[in-house]
Amino acid sequence: MNIDFEWIIYIMIIITSVMVVFVLFMSIYYLIFWSVSARKIEPVPHSDKFTKFAILIAARNESKVISHIFESLQKQTYPREYFDVYAIVEKEDDPTVEIAKKYGFSYFVRDQLEDGRRTKGYALQECINYLWRNNLNYDSYMIFDADNILEKRYIEVMNDLRQTGVMVGLGFRNFTNANTNWLTVGSSVMFAYMNDVTSRGRSIVFHKATLMGTGYFVDDQIIRDAGGWIFTGMTEDIQLTSYCYYHDVYMRYYPLVCFYDEQSADYKTVHNQHIRWLAGYFERRKFLKKAGVQYDYHPKELHSFMNFEFSCGLIPFIIFNIVLALSFIINIVFGALAVVWGQPVAIYGSLFGLAGLQIAFLYTGFALPAFITILRANDRINLTTKNKIIGVTTYFIYFYDFVLAFFDGLFHPKKRTTWTRIKHTGEVTNKDLTK
Repeated sequence: MNIDFEWIIYIMIIITSVMVVFVLFMSIYYLIFWSVSARKIEPVPHSDKFTKFAILIAARNESKVISHIFESLQKQTYPREYFDVYAIVEKEDDPTVEIAKKYGFSYFVRDQLEDGRRTKGYALQECINYLWRNNLNYDSYMIFDADNILEKRYIEVMNDLRQTGVMVGLGFRNFTNANTNWLTVGSSVMFAYMNDVTSRGRSIVFHKATLMGTGYFVDDQIIRDAGGWIFTGMTEDIQLTSYCYYHDVYMRYYPLVCFYDEQSADYKTVHNQHIRWLAGYFERRKFLKKAGVQYDYHPKELHSFMNFEFSCGLIPFIIFNIVLALSFIINIVFGALAVVWGQPVAIYGSLFGLAGLQIAFLYTGFALPAFITILRANDRINLTTKNKIIGVTTYFIYFYDFVLAFFDGLFHPKKRTTWTRIKHTGEVTNKDLTK
């Protein structure tokens, strides 16, 4: 079998060069966000006006961890008469119910539990519909998970944010267990990047933000305009973000106040999360069409631009990584064949050299942003020195799971729509949060 190794080298050089040019071009987008997000953060002015908030917590079988968020809600500086708390459960005998009563909070028991409806999105929909039917009216809803913990001023600051005209807002998503292992470290770095670069950049440039599952408030009027809580997919946060983009809803990320979340330390759980996140990301257009989103708010050109900007957050990374990873494998395979078939050193040396260059380029493309992100958010995510090093060195592996998740979800469609409860341990390594 005759193989033209020189032709293969030539093709691989072209592919690598195209990918380098491609990522440098796309980096302009990220550099803009890096630049604007480095500006000094102006504190939001305090307001003497108060928003009536409904705090909604999806809390099925979460009695092991629910006390932390209840305690943090009791300690809020925001006037207690201006927010009500609802723990959403599926059974009256869920232990969470008694815990909610103990703290003086309300609970809501779902009764629409058909197949396909046992997700967070449907739980929120059912609870909001109940509030509306019973004329329990609120200005805005704050969405949390049972494992969250809020800083004492969180609701107060979110109110200040809303009083400036913001209709959807959130603070810095931090972690209760960032230092547990390399997976929680990787999650901390990724969300810190999404917080302080992607979300803050979007807030400054577009008056938009990236919702990340929990910790945000959304005005009642937005939900009513949509015909109810229509964000019921596996990734209701991506659906709501997309909806706000197309309707030009005023959103804002505000980094000077934190809420905390427990991130999974189990690889299988994290991998399955990545599959669902990607599925929700790619299916947002389908959601908007199904939801009957109106397009008369902006010209078609603006819709296209906003969708392009939102797509820039992930799609270029996937293309870049898949192409370079496949090229790396091809170079290694043909380099090995060149050695076996007695080709000159220049031939297999070039193939192995290209493979080394590609893997170095991939690795640096993750290690450098991880390093900068850790430096910028160091005072908030509070990683140990050891875990800072782990974060930089393993971020490539952590983030590359999204590529594996892309193919896993492609060949196993059920994984894209199967939600399994994430087991929370209640671990809080930052002890100041529970004082």
